[in-house]
Amino acid sequence: MSSLAPAAPGLTIISTMITPAVLILAAGNLVTSTFTRLVRISDRARALMAALDVARAKGDAPAIALYAGLLDDYRRRSLLVEHALWSYYLSIGVLVMASLAIAIDRITGGRAPWVPVGLTVLGAVVLLWGTFSLLQETRISAGSLRKEIDLHERQSTTGDDGQRQSTTVNNSQRK
Repeated sequence: MSSLAPAAPGLTIISTMITPAVLILAAGNLVTSTFTRLVRISDRARALMAALDVARAKGDAPAIALYAGLLDDYRRRSLLVEHALWSYYLSIGVLVMASLAIAIDRITGGRAPWVPVGLTVLGAVVLLWGTFSLLQETRISAGSLRKEIDLHERQSTTGDDGQRQSTTVNNSQRK
């Protein structure tokens, strides 16, 4: 019978630090994708502001109302994405502290094992909180998209004079 040799203290410390490191990596990936969302929200909001200006110049009341409402949605979305980014960055900081607390706890002989556990749990909760913000942002985004599609469909079935246009194509036009 052979027994496994006990792990070296350094190896134990490093293996214990893996959990916060994996969560840090996950949070970093969420930061990247969330920042991309923020950039897209900014770009789309700027395009909507330009479209709103055009609609105002034309006096297109339905488009003005829609674009103004969509800009409010984009304002809310940007705040939710900002909150998610803030949460993810905070989570990364707390999880780094948890990794350091694990090392310090092991070096000092396990005098306060609840500190690294508490910090790791706190980091995960903050990460989850940021994800809830993105869930809300996604719902607003989907609703905004549906509103834009509805306007596009209304505009494509009515002409500038408000008269209904045919959206069917006869066989001779398809060739």
